[in-house]
Amino acid sequence: MGIPALIKCFFVVECVIFGPFALHHYLACANTKQLEHLSSNRVAWLVLHSGEMLHGVGALLVLFVVLNALIINEVSTIELEIILLAHSLWLGTIIAFWPLAKDAAILHIPLWCGAAAVCFSYVESWSLVLDAFVIVYGRVKYKSDVYPNIISGGDYAADMARFREFCLGHDREDPKYTAV
Repeated sequence: MGIPALIKCFFVVECVIFGPFALHHYLACANTKQLEHLSSNRVAWLVLHSGEMLHGVGALLVLFVVLNALIINEVSTIELEIILLAHSLWLGTIIAFWPLAKDAAILHIPLWCGAAAVCFSYVESWSLVLDAFVIVYGRVKYKSDVYPNIISGGDYAADMARFREFCLGHDREDPKYTAV
């Protein structure tokens, strides 16, 4: 089918947002300075690098589907389902790490809402149910794995303060320094 105007507008927004995002995550990976600050463990570095690249893989696949549709000026139902499922998977992951992933939600919640709004009339209802389960599973994962294994431990607060300190650029030698 040809691309309806609303979907075409959404696809252009996807390209503008996901193009640089996808390339950054897949090509740039994690900054070595950040990795050194977070851990001296090379296995942790490997996990962070692979996580960044995998995030980029998903984003590049969505970008490819969107660019292909825009270039040939046609979109199929399966392409719309893939885009909606990809956004549901990202949103499910964000919900799995909520409230730790609040910053990611600023981008992904509006994009998921946009994807759901423009794809809703074109995808099968079973696909929408699958997307809902994927998102709900994120919260189940938070309660079963993330909270008990990451957040509830005593070291989490100190590790997060160290991470925020690095991200915000605070200097312990500065008299105005306030621990986060």
